[in-house]
Amino acid sequence: MQAKNVLQIFKEVKKNSKPLTSLSPSKTLIKKSARPNSISVTDVFFGDSGKGSVIAKLNSILLERSKNKKGVLYSLRFNGGANAGHETMFNGRKIVTHQLPVALIEPAAVGVITRGVLLHPEDLLVELTILKNTLGGKLPGKLIIDERTILGLDTHRAFEFALNQQTTGGRGSTGRGIAPGYASLYLRIPVTVKDLLDKNWKSIFSQHYKLYEKMILGLLDEMTLGDVEVAIMQETGLVKRKVGNEQLFLDRLAETRSFIQRYTTDSMYELLKDIWHNQLTVPVTIEGAQAAGIDPYHGVFPDVTASRPLTRAIRDATYNIISLEDIALTSAAMKTTYFSSVGKRVLPQDKMGESMTWIQTDFDERGRSTGRLRDIYPISIPLANYFKQADGYEYLMATHLDAAKKDKKIAVVTHYVDKKTGKETEFQPYQDFVDKLEPKIVYFKGWDGEAIKKAKSVKDLPLEAQKFLLFLSKTIGPIAMGTTGPDIEEYISFHTMLK
Repeated sequence: MQAKNVLQIFKEVKKNSKPLTSLSPSKTLIKKSARPNSISVTDVFFGDSGKGSVIAKLNSILLERSKNKKGVLYSLRFNGGANAGHETMFNGRKIVTHQLPVALIEPAAVGVITRGVLLHPEDLLVELTILKNTLGGKLPGKLIIDERTILGLDTHRAFEFALNQQTTGGRGSTGRGIAPGYASLYLRIPVTVKDLLDKNWKSIFSQHYKLYEKMILGLLDEMTLGDVEVAIMQETGLVKRKVGNEQLFLDRLAETRSFIQRYTTDSMYELLKDIWHNQLTVPVTIEGAQAAGIDPYHGVFPDVTASRPLTRAIRDATYNIISLEDIALTSAAMKTTYFSSVGKRVLPQDKMGESMTWIQTDFDERGRSTGRLRDIYPISIPLANYFKQADGYEYLMATHLDAAKKDKKIAVVTHYVDKKTGKETEFQPYQDFVDKLEPKIVYFKGWDGEAIKKAKSVKDLPLEAQKFLLFLSKTIGPIAMGTTGPDIEEYISFHTMLK
């Protein structure tokens, strides 16, 4: 979208005294040819936008309004691994998931880990234990794992550590071996859940260990694979431990086999086909991890992930059964008044100064996997539109509506210009290109974030919040939902599908 169009919308919205009538998407926007009762959620910017809370809310809404006699909902995780951190509040308890689908907190839900996810078996076992303990000792939902899912093991985490001693590209990573794990697929040396459950699994993983032992030997001085310390998940939090020798590595895997087997299917293709084409009254939600802003082709190097965190990539994770065009409501989450960023990328716009501090504090802006403090930036329309083109989503899930104050203006980047020529310039995802850009900013009035938590419908929102949401709907995408807090009940539905 060109600057002149964005600025024209800004002027019109500022003058609009009745934005409410333009906010709710029309019924005609619902795709008639799409698979009914299906919603996907990715992320507008760089991740950490509240996808976990959004998915939890959607699952609750769809289960409540579903007319299916089975009383079931399927929810798919289509990418990412232990580097993800999805958070929600459920019955007064904070829930944080990493590899597990958030839907497992619902008794009627079936959470599906697709082949697009990178799975660490031990971490998954610990995560399940934590979730069960948090929810009273029992897992409410049912878990199903595709046997073709690639494993990301201690060996991959150790290899990532070794690479980072020789290069700088991955030093801002989460340390979960995500890049080496996904890279194993392209190198044609992956190990999968199916391999772990094979009768000859010891031989398969013995060869795997020896291979990574040789690869690491050439990268580390006076250290072997077994000596490398890697981060693993325990009930008390993340801890470091040595990979250990081959036998210890196999023993640890052996402890996970029966647990993994309990949840694994060898018929994922048939299951997905049946759910998508035959069980049309059964709701399906699709949960993404990370964001288009850290996609390996669309993020700013080196702050990129190794999975494909785009709505378009759902097709790959589901054997071509689910495509972007067939999902009734494709959406991406964004923090309404700001976005957060971690890593080495340097963005054209300045951080939010004084506002950054209170947002970091009040909204606990730390990575759920790393604990790193996130930088806070004003919303950027050109960034959002670039990433939307890459991702393919249609609607916005506007989270953190309560992240506003009456006495603090809300900054928005309308466009970028070249620092030397002053000409309007589109975003390209390379740091040397981004360094040439200068942001042009407009300001909206803020609103009472505390008071907004009481809002139950669009008409309850303050006028300034309505105006700002209308601006986002016209410059990025129509609003499907707004969240006013982390609890399942704290949301406002805009889309007719969610009412």
